[in-house]
Formats: sequence, C-alpha cells, structure tokens
Amino acid sequence: MKRNIRKIIYWSVMILFLIIQGYPVIWLIVAGFRPNIELLTEPFSFPKSFTLENFIRIFTESNIVTYIKNSAIISVVSLVFIVLISSMASFAIAKMKFTGRKKIYRYFLIGLTIPYAVTLIPLFTMFAKIGLINTRISVILPLLAFQLPVSIMLFVNFYSFIPDEIIEAAVIDGASIYGIYTKVIIPLSLNTIMTVLAMNFITVWNDYTFSLVFINSTELKTISIGLADFIGPRGLKDWGATYAAIAMSVFPTLVIYFSLNKRMTAGMTLGAVKS
Repeated sequence: MKRNIRKIIYWSVMILFLIIQGYPVIWLIVAGFRPNIELLTEPFSFPKSFTLENFIRIFTESNIVTYIKNSAIISVVSLVFIVLISSMASFAIAKMKFTGRKKIYRYFLIGLTIPYAVTLIPLFTMFAKIGLINTRISVILPLLAFQLPVSIMLFVNFYSFIPDEIIEAAVIDGASIYGIYTKVIIPLSLNTIMTVLAMNFITVWNDYTFSLVFINSTELKTISIGLADFIGPRGLKDWGATYAAIAMSVFPTLVIYFSLNKRMTAGMTLGAVKS
C-alpha cells in the first residue's frame, strides 16, 4: 500500500512538472497557428480556429530564411571548432604527461567565471581595428572562446577515466599520437561529443548578445536578432507572425534536444563512476 502511494505521488509530481515545463512551448506553437485577431482579443482562450497564414507571411514578407541560414552557418562552424579544439586540448591535458598541464586546465576553467558583458567593449574595440565588425567571424570567435571551458571540463572528466592501458596498447602496436586520438579516443567518446554538441548548440543558436553588438546588416543577422523585425511603428507587434517566427527559432533546438537526449544523459554520466 505504501509503495503504491509513493508511486502515485511520484507520477503526480512528474506529470505536474511536465505540464509546467511543456505548457509554454505548446502554447507558443499553437499560437503560431492562430489568427492574429484571435491573439489580440482572446490570447489565452482555447483556440477556435487554426491557420497557416502566419507562417506563410513570415516566409514571404520577412527575411527569416536569411536569418535562419546565418544562424545555421554560425552554429555549424562554431560547433565544429568547439568539439575539435576542446577534445584535442582535453586529450593532452588528461592523457599526456607534461609540466604545467594542471595549470593549463585551471586556466581554461577560469573562463567559466567571466561574464559576456565584461568582454563586449574590449572585443568591439579590437574587432573594429582589424575589420571584423559586421562579419560572422566576429560572432563565432567569442562563442568559441566562451564555450570552450565547459566543453573541456566535460571531455577531461571523461578522458580521465579511460584506462591508460588502452593507450599503451595502441602505442605498442605502433600508433602515433594522432592515430591514438582519431582511432581510439574519438570512437570511445562519441556520447561525450554528442553531449557537447547538444549543450553548445542551444547556446550558440540562441546567441543574442554577440550578434546584437557585432552584427548590424540585415544580410548577416541571426534569427534571435531578426525577431525584432516583427515590431512595427510605435512598438506595435504582429503577434501571429511573431509567435510563428519564435516557433521556427525554437524548432531546431527541440529537434536536437529530443534526438540526442539519451546520448546527452549517457555523456553526462560517463566517468561519474570508475569501473
């Protein structure tokens, strides 16, 4: 009887938590399909009708395709370099014996304590002098720098639990340091790589600060900045188009999260217990 009561309480709490977490997302998606007049007069009532007009309008009357393309380019390039640099640096820190490796690791972790806002003015001044303002590189470089510390921390935590005997066996078989990294370390760390990709994608795709400061042309705006286009004169908003655009910006994040959810969980727990 007590076990059944505990199960009922557990599932009740989980369902309540799911409703609280999922309701805003579901409401947002549904709002994107509701007529604009209905959103203005009865925004929180049960939907009376659905329409594709909002989505048609944002694709035909706005630059959302350009914004999505820019966000995709910045995200892909940033993630490739984040995974490549952090995995290689972590392999060196965790498995290669050299003087000062712990200090280098601590140096990377210091980046976790530095807020974005502190770096904006120095970065803007530096980028302006070398001509990087209003380029995708001006957004990619800061994102890469700020996402490396947490990525390196995850990789180092996993690599430290890979038995040294595996690497020693590869060395005996004649593998070079690059062969060990590509043929031994990378295959063993696929779940960690997926975790790093998913975690960083959410941050990079939704970046607002760096895109707002360093990008000023419509051709290079990202989706997070482009949402401001739906604010009309005197602050008037096209709510139907706005919700449809926000739903489009959230959709890739949801796809990545749900498709890599199991790998993320496995990657976060790998190395937590030494076998």
